[in-house]
Amino acid sequence: MAISLVNLLAKTDFAVISYLLLIYESARYLATLGFPESIFYFFERITRNAKKAFALQTCAIMMVTATISAIVIFGISFAVPSLLGHWDEASQSAVKDFLPIMALVAFLEIPTWPVSNVLLAADRQKDAAWYQLLASGMTFAAIIGPLALGFPLMVSLYCLLAYSLLRFIISFIWLIIVLPPLVEYSGKTLLREQIKFAIPIGASSLVSRFNKFIDKFVVSLLLPATALAEYNVGAQEIPIVRVIPFAVGSVLISRYVNLQLQDKKEELLELWYKGIRKVSLVVLPLTIMFIVIAYDFVTVLFGQEYEAAVIPFQIYSLIILMRVTYYGSILQAYGDTKGVLYVSLNLLVANIILSVPFTLMWGINGAAFSTLLANVYNWVVVLNRIGKHMELPARKVLPFYYYLKVLASAVAGGGLAWLARNFIFPDMSAIGSLGATIVIFLILFALIGTFSKTISKEDWRQFGEWMRLKFLYS
Repeated sequence: MAISLVNLLAKTDFAVISYLLLIYESARYLATLGFPESIFYFFERITRNAKKAFALQTCAIMMVTATISAIVIFGISFAVPSLLGHWDEASQSAVKDFLPIMALVAFLEIPTWPVSNVLLAADRQKDAAWYQLLASGMTFAAIIGPLALGFPLMVSLYCLLAYSLLRFIISFIWLIIVLPPLVEYSGKTLLREQIKFAIPIGASSLVSRFNKFIDKFVVSLLLPATALAEYNVGAQEIPIVRVIPFAVGSVLISRYVNLQLQDKKEELLELWYKGIRKVSLVVLPLTIMFIVIAYDFVTVLFGQEYEAAVIPFQIYSLIILMRVTYYGSILQAYGDTKGVLYVSLNLLVANIILSVPFTLMWGINGAAFSTLLANVYNWVVVLNRIGKHMELPARKVLPFYYYLKVLASAVAGGGLAWLARNFIFPDMSAIGSLGATIVIFLILFALIGTFSKTISKEDWRQFGEWMRLKFLYS
């Protein structure tokens, strides 16, 4: 999405759509309040025939909070001149005009947000994957399609609104079809329990989202629109890499809950470790690879005018090295919603304290570095919190020995690939250099990982199954 938008829009227009999505996503997390996450927790505790009513109840709650969020987004449009004082008048005017459309998108899309979690909790992982794929594809087509055909940004936003209406209709039909019929349901009691569970989780999700957005808000407030455009390109945790730990954690959380309820500590720890090992073997080398190819990657995909985004991109990529699991899943399995909120607040406070002075001193590079420092600090806090539940020291919460083996293999391969990029074929075109460096890195990591026994025969067998897309028909 970002790649397409950058290549289809001027910097100021890209800044406008970036800010609109920033406001919308913040409002969406304000609206969800942890209710989608509560589905994993409660689906293990209610009867099969009560699940449809519980899912629909959750969506109904989302309709109420979506209305509130839509009103908030609409209200922000009146404060645009004071919020974006460093922006040019045309960009300010565009943001003010487009925010009411985003308010309607929020009203329609937010109530559908629990659907993916419902499908996962109902053990319908393939349905959840297809649902997410369909939603992502339709979102991309709605925004990018009109721009690619030469229409202005406003047409894209109206297409996004049409998509939101279609998603609303499809989502509820999907739920009604896949969930078992309603037979019994203790609504009032369970509603109170759900609210009690979800509010702390929701506050944590909201704080976590603001943690991801706080540096972007600071950049938008303190720097011109073009700086936000450059920073929005650079300040990205690679989406395809970032989603892996969350996806694995979302699938495993119901099993974590089940093992915790049975007091099977060793089995829970082994499952936790196994997920982290598998994720590390994918996330760590891909992250190092993107750090190595950062310059070619950014300039090829976004253009030389976004060269300033390279350093923020590399700094942000370092954050992904800590994303080897979905830490909130294990805290939720122990029912520690307050702990989830606590670690999120710690990160928010650290981000606020660091981001303003660092941005003022070093611009977008400082904003990215402050985010990295805050995340390192919060990582230590999270590991200590999880360790208390597992009755382990923080150093044993993650399989650090294996983690460091994978990281060392990736860094060694990355260092050699970087040397090849800069000394063996320094004059190659950016596209050629990008492709060659990726191939060299992957070969080196595969060789180093195999000979160091970091990558096992079982890992290679599973990789072969993934390459054959066996999971689609198994």
